[in-house]
Amino acid sequence: MNSSLVMQAILSGIVNGFVYALVGMGMAVIFKGTRIINAMQGEFAVIGALVAVFGLQALGLPYAVTLVAGIVSGALTGLLVDWLFVGPMTKRGAGEEGFLLLTIGLAFTLSAAALFFAGRDSHLLPGFGGEGVVELLGAFLPIHAVWLAALATAVVIGLRLFYTKSLVGLAMSAASLDPDGATTTGINVTRMRRMTFVLGGALGAIAGLLVTPLIAVNYQMGIGLTLKGFAAAILGGLSNPLGAVVGGLALGLLESLAVLSFPSGYKDAIALSLLIVIMIVMPNGLLGRTGRKGG
Repeated sequence: MNSSLVMQAILSGIVNGFVYALVGMGMAVIFKGTRIINAMQGEFAVIGALVAVFGLQALGLPYAVTLVAGIVSGALTGLLVDWLFVGPMTKRGAGEEGFLLLTIGLAFTLSAAALFFAGRDSHLLPGFGGEGVVELLGAFLPIHAVWLAALATAVVIGLRLFYTKSLVGLAMSAASLDPDGATTTGINVTRMRRMTFVLGGALGAIAGLLVTPLIAVNYQMGIGLTLKGFAAAILGGLSNPLGAVVGGLALGLLESLAVLSFPSGYKDAIALSLLIVIMIVMPNGLLGRTGRKGG
């Protein structure tokens, strides 16, 4: 097998893996803070990307402004989801199944809204750094893919510092680990839960903004990103946002390497089948039981 072809698959897998990792991190952040499996995480990515596309193409705003608007839109969507739905359901003692059904319903609702406002067309954003390519060990990648990997790495480092160094991050961790104890120390647990959805929405939007210069966004993209992000989060430990990075990269590499031996149409089935085998052999994920508690 051609070594440059293998390297091309590996690099493409790493780039895709970072996208899955960002989506998975958003899901893990929300689960860590609320114990809710967010089945609409991919819709945050679609919303962020479409807001940026609208700002750039329809309003003619500077690219940097549209990117900020995309991230803010994801964060605001997360805020509204908690304020309008999750908060009231929490006060009424809703169970995990109720919240899962809620996020599934919201995923379909937001997908329909994207179809209504943006239509069936797919949309691309300009790539960071232009439209050129770079050569690395005989493989070629768009310049934007290099930016994607670098910016995703910066987000991962920033999230780590946020949870370990900032007062808000520490308060969010405390509220998720022991809500009653956090309340006695003066932490507003309700506010921390809301911040969790804001952060999860922002991470989802960032994923959408980074992938849209490579893969055109449309109203159907959300479900695919949610499934890949969920797989990444499960592999890394659903309570560990940073573990989703390991899971996302593993999924991306499995997906890309599968294409070398099988038709591309089977890559999802093959990658997810291998993930099932991994979870049977390693039921606590790639990082083990200790890794599931990290982040």
